[in-house]
Amino acid sequence: MPFGRSLVLAYGPDAPALNQPLFGPPVYIHPAYRIYGTPNDLLPDEAIDDRGQRFYGQEAVDWIEMAGGVYPRADALGRLSTGEKAQARLKELDLAALTLYASAEPAGPTRRLDLAIEALAVPDGLALTPASPPAALETYARGIRFYRLAPGVFGAVGAALIQRLLATRRADWRLTFDDLDNMLPG
Repeated sequence: MPFGRSLVLAYGPDAPALNQPLFGPPVYIHPAYRIYGTPNDLLPDEAIDDRGQRFYGQEAVDWIEMAGGVYPRADALGRLSTGEKAQARLKELDLAALTLYASAEPAGPTRRLDLAIEALAVPDGLALTPASPPAALETYARGIRFYRLAPGVFGAVGAALIQRLLATRRADWRLTFDDLDNMLPG
């Protein structure tokens, strides 16, 4: 869902109450790596190691994440964040700078994700807390910050908290409902 110029991945049972989604469900998540010397990110869907062994789809991304640094002459093929087909040697990619993109179709236009919010009520007294990614996104946990926002703070207050997370890029912010009450006037 859009928040100004940023895009937030909202998931969980109460996600539809956060904001009007830009697209989905379903939403397709695409990992990407910055190409050195350019403003472009490569969204790989195929990898070829030094010996010519090919990996496709999720297997290609998993291979790049787990073994790509050992094979700098290996190739990654896919598309740029702009949608153009592209390929690069792994040594041309900043493998430490993983980013995530989302799309409505597997090969459709993408938008960069800035934050992931799980909309879920948990009886722990926390209005906002860092969260573990869902199992399907664990491989990409380093590419985006994951938070859980309690449904009790949706609306203007929830939107303000999300804007603050987007502005500060904090990865460790925890707020109890008491903290939240103390922040609000009246």
